[in-house]
Amino acid sequence: MKKSLYILIGTAILSFWLQSCSPDDPPAPEEGPTQLSLEIPDNWPKPNLLAENQLTVEGVALGRKLFYDKMLSGNGTQACADCHNQGAGFTDVQKKFSTGSEGLVGTRNAMPLFNLNWSHGYFWDGRQPTLESLIQEPMEAHNEMNLEIETAVTRLQDDPEYPALFQKAFPGQGITTTTLRFAIAQFLRTIISGGDTKWDQYFAANRLNPEKLMTAQEARGYLAFISEEKGDCFHCHNPLSPLLNNTSDREFANNGLDAQPDSGRIKATGNPNDLGKFKTPSLRNLSFTGPYMHDGRFETLDQVLEHYNSGFKYSATIDAVLIKHADKDNNYAPIPRLTQQDKDDIIAFLKLLDDETMLTNPKWSKP
Repeated sequence: MKKSLYILIGTAILSFWLQSCSPDDPPAPEEGPTQLSLEIPDNWPKPNLLAENQLTVEGVALGRKLFYDKMLSGNGTQACADCHNQGAGFTDVQKKFSTGSEGLVGTRNAMPLFNLNWSHGYFWDGRQPTLESLIQEPMEAHNEMNLEIETAVTRLQDDPEYPALFQKAFPGQGITTTTLRFAIAQFLRTIISGGDTKWDQYFAANRLNPEKLMTAQEARGYLAFISEEKGDCFHCHNPLSPLLNNTSDREFANNGLDAQPDSGRIKATGNPNDLGKFKTPSLRNLSFTGPYMHDGRFETLDQVLEHYNSGFKYSATIDAVLIKHADKDNNYAPIPRLTQQDKDDIIAFLKLLDDETMLTNPKWSKP
């Protein structure tokens, strides 16, 4: 009886084992990409994300590798990171204009690449609506990376590593112009600067009067910054905004650089009222991201402040805030209102916004 029972049990186990190993059974499904949540400081507004490009651990890792890969330039000598250096706040190191892979020089100062989730239009004139649409332009520009994006896709398809990485990040989608753009955009969206600077700490502790926590010079600088009689900076660089800029009515502005303005946003909109208007940048990390303005004309923050004090030039689309400080009876010449001490104080305040950890954070460094 026992022998028969053992035979019966053994037969059942063998049958189950054979069935479980049947070649007709479908393979176990592969796990999909791991969703990634952005590390956003408390009380920051909701980021502008693209619903079709959900952030994943695998997508961000792939985008990081692509950001540092010189394969994405025509002659294989330049990566995105060469003109957007982490150690310089993701700008080009102290350069007015960047030099492309073929030695051609650009016409705009390389913009910093942090906190891009809170922008409404990219490049100095805002001509690209999303980060995902932005990626292709510098890759293909002759004075930048000089590589057609379709050629980039072919190179990546032929590479021994990238097909598997794209499969992990975008299962079943392959290496396409879309997945290439989406991967780099995912990485850029993770570069968030702020939340732990001295300014953030002071503002979180005393929102109404953060100057009470500052040094005497920093406090004077902050008060001059928000004073309409002194700096009058807050209209375009709102201290209540985490980015210290204005994303509503002054995200693009003509700040009086020239009496005959550069084209600016009019190239994107065709609206004559946008002549000479350029992106209002964040004031975070200014110690690392010079030179300043869309054409890099100012090497120092003192020069920037002196422009707003005595150097701005009138044109039909100049911002109304500057008109307040102009002599209407003298061809709208600037009326100086800042002393050298005022400028030094404002610069001391602005340095509170520096985030040195961003410059070396390994999660954004070359993999």
